[in-house]
Order: sequence, then C-alpha cells, then structure tokens
Amino acid sequence: MTEPRRLTSLVLITILWCCALRCAASDIEPRRGPVADTIYTNANIYTMAPLRPRAEALAVRGSLILGAGSMQEMQQWICPDTRVIDLAGGTVLPGLVDAHGHVAGLGSFGLGRIDLSSARSVDDAIASVAASAKKAKKGEWVLGGRWDHESWPSKQLPTHADLSAATPDNPVWLRRVDGHAGLANAVAMRLSGITRDTPSPPGGEVVKDARGEPTGVFVDNATSLIERHVAGPEAGAEALILKAQEMLLAAGLTGVHDAGVSPSEIEVYKDLAASGKLKIRVYAMVSGPYAMRYFEEHAPLIGERLTVRAAKMYIDGAMGSRGAWLLEPYSDRPTGPDGKPYTGLAVSNPELLLAVAKHGVEKGYQVCTHAIGDRGNRETLDAYETALRADTRAGADHRFRIEHAQLLAPTDIPRFAALGVIPSMQPTHCTSDMRWVDNRVGPDRARGAYAWASLLKTGVAIAAGSDFPVESHNPFLGFFAAVTRQDDHAQPLGGWHPEQRMTREETLRAFTLAAAFAAFEEGQKGSLQPGKLADFIVIDRDVMTCEPLEILGTRVLRTVIGGETVYAAEK
Repeated sequence: MTEPRRLTSLVLITILWCCALRCAASDIEPRRGPVADTIYTNANIYTMAPLRPRAEALAVRGSLILGAGSMQEMQQWICPDTRVIDLAGGTVLPGLVDAHGHVAGLGSFGLGRIDLSSARSVDDAIASVAASAKKAKKGEWVLGGRWDHESWPSKQLPTHADLSAATPDNPVWLRRVDGHAGLANAVAMRLSGITRDTPSPPGGEVVKDARGEPTGVFVDNATSLIERHVAGPEAGAEALILKAQEMLLAAGLTGVHDAGVSPSEIEVYKDLAASGKLKIRVYAMVSGPYAMRYFEEHAPLIGERLTVRAAKMYIDGAMGSRGAWLLEPYSDRPTGPDGKPYTGLAVSNPELLLAVAKHGVEKGYQVCTHAIGDRGNRETLDAYETALRADTRAGADHRFRIEHAQLLAPTDIPRFAALGVIPSMQPTHCTSDMRWVDNRVGPDRARGAYAWASLLKTGVAIAAGSDFPVESHNPFLGFFAAVTRQDDHAQPLGGWHPEQRMTREETLRAFTLAAAFAAFEEGQKGSLQPGKLADFIVIDRDVMTCEPLEILGTRVLRTVIGGETVYAAEK
C-alpha cells in the first residue's frame, strides 16, 4: 500500500471508530439530525456547486444528497448502519444528462438493427445488408441505418441498383446517419408503389437520376412514402427502451431527453416507471403530429423518473442530406432539379409551428423545434418571438428550445438570450460534420456553424446531448468534441474554428446544470448539493485536467441514480 493510501485508510478507520463511540453513547445523549445511508469517500468530486465546487466525500440519505465536503465533515452523518464506500481516488461528476436522444432508436440498434456506421464504402454497406438478408425470411423487411456517404471515397449519395441486385427477395430500408434520408431497394419501392411518376411531396425529395428514374434515396418528408409500408419483426417499445436504458446507464448517463415520442410510447414509459423498471430519468417530448391534441387531453406530467411537458417539432431537415433550410443556396448544390435556387427543405409550415408555440404558451408545455439551417433557425425564432411576446403574464417561464441550432446567421445569435430560448446542441455533430460544412455552405457562413462560444457570450445556457443513435451515446465523445473541435486523431490541429470551443467547465455545465435547466429541473438535478437528487457517476480519470485525447478513453465505474447503484463496471 502506498503512503497516501495508507493515510487515507487510517483517516477512515479513525472517523468510523469515533462515530461508533458517539452512536454507542446515544442512549445518554440522543443523536440529532439525519443519518447517512451511504458515505462515498476518497474521491475527486466535482460538485458544480458555486460555493463548494470540489469535495472528497459525499453523503447520501435515501434518494437525496446530505452533503459534500471533506471526509472529516462527513462524520456528522455516520453511524454503524452507514455504508462507507471507498472510491479509491475515482473522479465523481454530477449525473450526466443527454439533452437530445432517441431512446427507442438506440434500442433498435442494440437489439440487432443493421448498423452501417463502420461501412467505409457503398460496397461495404451492401455486403453487410446482403448478409443479413440471407438470414431473413423471404419477403421480410430488412432494416438498417447509420450509413454516411461522406465517409465513402465517392462521397456521392448511393443508388439502389447494386443493393437491389444483392437483395432480390426482401424489401430493404436503410436510414442515413442523420435520420433525414434513406435508401430503399427495388422490392421496397415496388411494395410502396414508387415509380418514375411519383412526385416529391412538400418538404421532401424523391431523388431521381438523369433519366427521371428514382435512385432509391428519399429525403425528409419523402421518407414516409416508404416507411408507412414497413412491417418488420422488430421488438416492441418496452424491449427497445429497456435495451437502450442498459446502454445509457453503462455510458454514465443518469438522464435523457427523449426527443419525439408517440402517445403509445408514453404509456409504455408510464408502465415502466410504475413497475420500477425505469431507472434512468426521462424527459419526454411528444412528437409534433400528436402534440396539440395530447396536451389538450393531458396536463403536463412531472414525475421522478418520467416527465412529459414538451413537444418536439421540425422546421427543416439536415445539412448532411442537404435538407437543412438555408437563407441562401447550398454552395455545393446551388440549383435543384427544377433549375431554381436550392435552399433545402421546409418540412413543416412555419404557420403550424406558430400555432403550436401559441398552444404551448396557453397550455403550459415547452416547445422544442428541430432547426439546423440558418433560415430554419430564423423562422423558428420568429415563430417563438410572436408567441412569447403575446404572453403578457408576469413571471411566465416557457424555456422554449431549438434543437441543434447548427447554422446561425450572426444577427440571430443574440436572439436566443433576448427571447429566453435555449439552444440544445450536440457537440459530436460538429466534429462529424466539419469535414464537409465548408463545401455545403461556404467558409463565410460556416463561421456561424456550431457557434457555442458566441452563444455562451450572450448569456444563454447550452444544453448538450448527442442525438443518439445519429451519434454515439457515449457522452465523453461529446465532451471531447466540445473542448477540442477535433476528431479522435486530434485533427485539425488547434481545432476546427477553435474560437468556438467550450471550456471544460462550460462543457460539464452543458451536460449537467444546463441540461437540467432545459427541463425545468435545475432545482433537483445538475449539481451535488444538499437536498438534490443523488444522481452521480464515478469515472476512472479526471476529465477536467487530463490530456484532451485521454478523455476519449474514459471508463465509467459506477452510475448512481437516486442513491441506487444502477450500473457497476466489472472489475
């Protein structure tokens, strides 16, 4: 045993001995105040509390924190029944919250949906799909996703020809990594009634070749032309949620904002919460098509494990599939099939967004809108401003959000703070997209892409997430991306637009207190302070001081939610 560890053990033994004597004498002098169920000691604790940002021990009673401080200070809550857990110098962080993910979607990949994220060419992707199709029954849908043509040598959107030849007996539907486009094979298109005469719907595109034939790629609202015909053997919502929960807890997440759930999924969540199977804390956003009716029939639900008080809307698509709505044409696709300037896709009418925003103000639910392009963000801010300014009630606190806020015009950056709108952003989107953003929108507009530092300077709180399964659900990949704006090879040197990096303190806040604030939960979560929920994680390194590249290898040792250890790494 090293000398520091020997001294630590002696201190612990002394504290416990003194407390045992004091508790043994309680018949003479009754003990006053609470007693801890568990004391976590010998730790490197970041509390996120302004007056006591660091500690070495943490006291927990029931589901709440009693206190954080020195090991000596913790003795006031120790009695013989108190468990004392030596964390052996591990780093403790407040429970991390992913402020934008898709739980059932993550579960689907966890339970076997084809994951094409590692495919390095279209041929590589087709080989994986063909192998799965051979195991499927004839006529059974084969589903997959997470392909990214920007990672392939050609960098061109795929076409269905080779995929169709490799999968002649099964309909195939493969979502692009951003979720805003998909590739269908010939069987899937035939079952869906797609022909050369199929028009692109409003807010979507059926991509066609020079001869006018469908290529198999469907963008944004056009994806519904295929998806409404999909019928597969995939697991039900409960199995998907529980599998995703297993993955999220192991990654060190204690909470997630599920960005777009149906009323039926909400009922599954309620059942899981009532049965005690729901361990992770879920802040659910009702999918836009159901939102107004849902909140007409249901008051916002605020619970310990499940909260439903938000709606998830869309205004545009994604930059990767050129569906983000821009103020000016795309630099790498200045005109569309009709020869007119191409500025992306408005997947919803701004008037609908305004109607939902007004309804949210009236009924007391939060509105969270997917907006990626600079025009998409402006239209969303305009709708929010109209709805919020119409509410003259004193002290109204709506905390409307923009999900992603990826590309902003300079004049729109200060509007977030002015309107009290929260940017909910995903750091790994930046490091995934930085390879091609300059080509998409040109270097001038790219200065407004993933503008974290510029937003923070205006006083807003950025809530951080990942958009899993679009990106990995590992929050430490997002932590690394936020503080470096580099890939996992530390490229580009100094970071892409390094002036927009976040500090480590700002990043930790984005995944804790700011994420809690974005869900109206900063009074219960986000920092390790007396009276707050005992949600925290133990990791194997100090991500606040280690070399940046070391952040990527962070290993979660323990995840604690409400005082209960819900994940412990194998030793």
